[in-house]
Amino acid sequence: MLTVMITTGMTTTNILQYDLRPSTKLSLDDIYEYAHLLGALSGLANRDMPRLFTIYTDSDLRWLSYMNSINWPDDANYTIVTSIVDLVQRLSDHIKGVVLYDPKVPATSNLASTASGVYDLIPICYKPTPNSLYTQLVEQGPHLSIKLNFVGMFVGNITGSAKTDAYIWAAEHFLDSKLADSTYLGYYIDKWWSQSPKASEVIFENLAVNHDWIIKNRGFVFDLSPWDDEAPNDDPNQPLGNDYNTLIKLLQKAYQQHNGTKFSTVSGFVPWLFKYVDEKHEGVPSEWRMAHVMSAFNIVIDADACCVDTFANAAFFSHYALTQTKHRFIQNSLPSREQLIQQGLMNEQNIVSNRTYILYYGGDYDSAAWVANKFKNLWDDPKRGSVPVAWAINPNLYDRFPLLHSYLYETRTKNDFFVSGDSGSGYLNPTQLFEPRMFSGLPHADDLWIERNRYYYNKFNIKHTGFVINGDAGPLTNNSDLMYTKFSPLGFTRQQGYTKLGETALIPGTRVPSFTETDLADNNEVQQVLSYYKPGSVRFVVFRGVLRSATNYANISENVQKIQPNITFVDPYTFALLARIYLSRNDSINNDLVSYVNDNLPEIVNNGDLITVNFSIRNEGWNILNNLSLKLIFACNSEFIFNWNTEIKHGNIGSATYQFQVECNQPGEYKVIYQLFRGNTSFEDFGNVPWISSVKLI
Repeated sequence: MLTVMITTGMTTTNILQYDLRPSTKLSLDDIYEYAHLLGALSGLANRDMPRLFTIYTDSDLRWLSYMNSINWPDDANYTIVTSIVDLVQRLSDHIKGVVLYDPKVPATSNLASTASGVYDLIPICYKPTPNSLYTQLVEQGPHLSIKLNFVGMFVGNITGSAKTDAYIWAAEHFLDSKLADSTYLGYYIDKWWSQSPKASEVIFENLAVNHDWIIKNRGFVFDLSPWDDEAPNDDPNQPLGNDYNTLIKLLQKAYQQHNGTKFSTVSGFVPWLFKYVDEKHEGVPSEWRMAHVMSAFNIVIDADACCVDTFANAAFFSHYALTQTKHRFIQNSLPSREQLIQQGLMNEQNIVSNRTYILYYGGDYDSAAWVANKFKNLWDDPKRGSVPVAWAINPNLYDRFPLLHSYLYETRTKNDFFVSGDSGSGYLNPTQLFEPRMFSGLPHADDLWIERNRYYYNKFNIKHTGFVINGDAGPLTNNSDLMYTKFSPLGFTRQQGYTKLGETALIPGTRVPSFTETDLADNNEVQQVLSYYKPGSVRFVVFRGVLRSATNYANISENVQKIQPNITFVDPYTFALLARIYLSRNDSINNDLVSYVNDNLPEIVNNGDLITVNFSIRNEGWNILNNLSLKLIFACNSEFIFNWNTEIKHGNIGSATYQFQVECNQPGEYKVIYQLFRGNTSFEDFGNVPWISSVKLI
């Protein structure tokens, strides 16, 4: 045991550190079981504050170094623990016993994870052999008591499959009762992983450590095939459609738990490397099938997809968000009309110059595991900032890995911009939010999606959706396009081949542009980009890269412009503003754009309180802002209108202070909304999302 202290102040945060890497030298069964145990210990120990940090991959060391550099957790005192028995004993205050799972029914390992979060138990496989975790922790050592035992409990007498019997029981026991919170779902391969012929080649792909986030939040873990036309390879003798039918029942119960009033997030992914994929159903179709099904039940995907998906410390990292509860993440401001003219991108008559405008979409970062494992090295590239890139970091990943966003926003250059990846604040198929909803038959959820995205897009100052993917759900529709105009005012880029609007278009009746993406080739990208040049005309092209470095984008741009200088690489805001004015032929279309950058509205109030509040607004448009009004909707939907006489020039932030009295005698949680008005016209009509937060009246 070794203690490492990093102190700068009076207080310390005591943290246990455990190195899980030696377990990877053990048998496949042990690799899974140790990772599973550490996932549970992390979820339980880190539920209320950061107490346990696990070293499993190089990513853990990278972020540990970063945390130390910013002194978070405050004055951390790391005690290195090398014995699993010692670690369990040190965390005994957070453990109420053992949930025992059955190696003959691998699905029970996932039931054990759910039970772990619900009952504060640690999952252990029943394996009474020398040196097994069962022997070390139950029969010997701390002699932990067995509180829940799944061994021999499921034999297939209900559905014809022990696997699906287990999940039917779990859905009824944990979801119907609301013991497990269905807003936190985990789709992770079960203990069958250690039987897979491929497991020895990819030992970190067991993903059992990833359960920590679900366990911390008392969520629900499963692993079922989304296909209904063949039996899964992990349970080939089950009746046809058993896995799929069980999955649908589970998702129905997850939806019913909150009656469709919120979105659930499923962390994880269909385990296509090991299961449910063959000559009939390949990897990408299986991904699309999963998204198609999940979307129908108001579930977004935090896609821990092979093969950069091991993520050991989400429960630990999540506490960083508590240091920034009122923080808003503000991006670079939009370019002014004068700046675009000076750059030769348009003239004094607002005519867009004849060029081919290229936007790089840097993705696909729709998984907290992917950004934790890959993104810091790509971001720290010395050439970052030499060419504009729209980095597609899904904003909902902040919940599970908030450490990343602060680092990115603090270290961005003038050429780094953040957009949302597929398909906004979580990966789903947007047309599946409209009736009729295949697989579920549930009521529409477009309003709920708009509300969710407004929250995240406001928090992270996002104005463009980088990739709207609809997979097997078919073409995008006018309804789905209009839905995105409500929270993504500077447009969205859609999956190629999913619209009739063409490569670049304004959504009919709106100011919002939409674009079609093109995937960058795996080689000869320079010729690919050159092939899209349109001489003597204006063209807007989005090139999508996946896990590419800033150096890669910079080198492509440099080589392209040597050959064709009329191809211009721009940021997403320049791209959108030029497209808006080019497509609309409207000189005023970019005049009234703003970002709501700050306010000091209280989170808790009493009826009759006199509130003094300061609002700060940045002018992103081409008008000077003045002679406006600011409408505030507060508790009990009380409406207050203030004169906004603060003049704000483009790119500047203006502030104003007002007073109002709380007029509400009904305790509860209320929405807070504010928006600028020009006369009777809301700035929402000009493409500005109102600020939406909440207040609690006590």
